[in-house]
Amino acid sequence: MRFSATLMFLFVALVGGLTWAAGSAAPEPAIGTYHWPNGSAGIDAYANWLNRPAVWGLDFVGGESWENVGWPTWWLEHWSKWVHAKPGRRLILSIPMLAGPVDCSGPTQGNKEHRQPVSLAKGAKGSYNVHFEQLAKNLVVHKLADAIVRPGWEFNGGWYAWRAKQDPSAYAAYWREIVNTMRSVPGAEKLQFCWNPTLGDQDFPADQAWPGDRFVDYVGVDVYDETWNAETYPWPATAAAEEIAARRKKVWDEWIIHSPRGLAFWSAFARQHNKPLCIPEWGLNHRPDGHGGMDNVYFVEQMHAFINDPANRVAFHCYFDVNDAVGGSHQLSPGPQGSDKREGTEFPRAAARFRELFSGTGRAGSQ
Repeated sequence: MRFSATLMFLFVALVGGLTWAAGSAAPEPAIGTYHWPNGSAGIDAYANWLNRPAVWGLDFVGGESWENVGWPTWWLEHWSKWVHAKPGRRLILSIPMLAGPVDCSGPTQGNKEHRQPVSLAKGAKGSYNVHFEQLAKNLVVHKLADAIVRPGWEFNGGWYAWRAKQDPSAYAAYWREIVNTMRSVPGAEKLQFCWNPTLGDQDFPADQAWPGDRFVDYVGVDVYDETWNAETYPWPATAAAEEIAARRKKVWDEWIIHSPRGLAFWSAFARQHNKPLCIPEWGLNHRPDGHGGMDNVYFVEQMHAFINDPANRVAFHCYFDVNDAVGGSHQLSPGPQGSDKREGTEFPRAAARFRELFSGTGRAGSQ
């Protein structure tokens, strides 16, 4: 069901120190990015490229062991220094809900429950609560109790151990265990949690795994310019510019916005549950299999319009600013100088438009 952009409702929610209220102007969505593990140098370069004083940082804790979940010391020490070095910074931390590979055979590293099979059902019974209790304690110790925690992201797909297709109710119950456990730790009572499927129905409708309004602070959805819909990507090698533009528009209209679990659905879903929407990952894509939209200015323009439409109440968004030989190229910024990563953009037209739309006031900083 689509909702009118003029629908008015009473809602007040704390979002990164900003408040929404009926009749008031919506705050500008916070801008974040991901630029490799512990990638604060890349985030700072991205902020400088956009001439913004502060950009939020997105990172992922490795799922090889339960020690990574409870004791992500390598991450927390680094991010604590970065967050507190400059006002306006914030950490969004993605946490595995189950340790080990997608087959649920269990942790491949560490001493805790090594190679013991894992499951959402065990999590729903509280079997893994001790790891999340320790995580909350470590967030408090490292003065990161204002972090946004993103457990078990993209659970409606099939590429992580916590994939929820077989038992959405167990995923939801396990989520409640995590939130209750972490918020029960002194000093962690105000931790915020982002419930985060990826775009589309994927393996199953993600709303079937909704854990309840009390246990979610943000409704998140990941959005990439990619699809397998017919007559979209890849376009024929002989396609003229007009056909490529038409296919890109078709992807936006039929997949990204108006598919059964597209952005229009999630915007309405978040409003129904009185939650702000966020887009923890989004990006252009040059996929090895050709199913990405490449240097797509239209996608950037439409995402900007969606993110900044007050009716969608987007609290924050993070561009996935990396080039990955396996998952695809997304990067827009020049990246940090002296990096050993594959830096730079394959999308010069879209990068220029992105910088124009999302930069701060004044002339952008140089690289």
